[in-house]
Amino acid sequence: MINKPVWDESLLTKDGLFPTVLAIGDSWFWYPKNNLLNQLHKRLNRKKRHIILVRGHNGAEAVEYQSGPIRAQIERDLDRKTGYGRTIKAVFLSGGGNDFAGRDDLAQLLLEDCSDATSAVSCLRSGQPEALFKAVIDALLSVVELVERKIPGTPVFVHSYDYPPANGKGFLGLGQWLQFPMDGAKVDRDLQQEVVKLLIDQFWLCLEAAQAKAPTLQLVDGRHTLKADDDWANELHPTVRGFNRLAKCWRPALERTGIA
Repeated sequence: MINKPVWDESLLTKDGLFPTVLAIGDSWFWYPKNNLLNQLHKRLNRKKRHIILVRGHNGAEAVEYQSGPIRAQIERDLDRKTGYGRTIKAVFLSGGGNDFAGRDDLAQLLLEDCSDATSAVSCLRSGQPEALFKAVIDALLSVVELVERKIPGTPVFVHSYDYPPANGKGFLGLGQWLQFPMDGAKVDRDLQQEVVKLLIDQFWLCLEAAQAKAPTLQLVDGRHTLKADDDWANELHPTVRGFNRLAKCWRPALERTGIA
């Protein structure tokens, strides 16, 4: 039996296997070698009962789960007749971070000139981040609703993000996720981490509000989990140790729903 998450569906076809968990996500599920799914698989699959099939891609935005190629793939995967709807017991969702982090996306939330700002909230444009997070939550809920329609009662797990360091550190030439756009908007360096915290906390509040609308939605709060500098590999991605710590946050929800 395959004993790791499956990013290449042909491996399942080759061995005549079927997934029990459909994981749809961004780089927290796709980051090379080091990602949240690797750590979740170790904890979830100690009895070797689960196979995790991964969809999405590095850099995926939540809105891609609502329409387009990823959405079409999810719909096929959840179908009972032509997909994996008969064997899937849970859906894992990772999304939202790429919708607000990055040179262009974060800049859309910030005032053009924040040099006079004295607090994180005063750095944000009017109506933000509420407008952005509404679009993100609508996209995530559209997946929850699709799962409920295709395979009723199946839990959908969505995680928050922890507070990444706005230190300008990237990965293999990629980056400019947090510090760069805030520098461009003249956000004082002493305020930048406060801006990040505000966005992460607001995203969590939006997730809690969404849960009230969707009984099958299971939330995993990863905030306040990574405290040491070496828990983060760069501005967006934890280290192996960091992802391991975040995976521990999933245990209550996984056990509560009988998945683990």
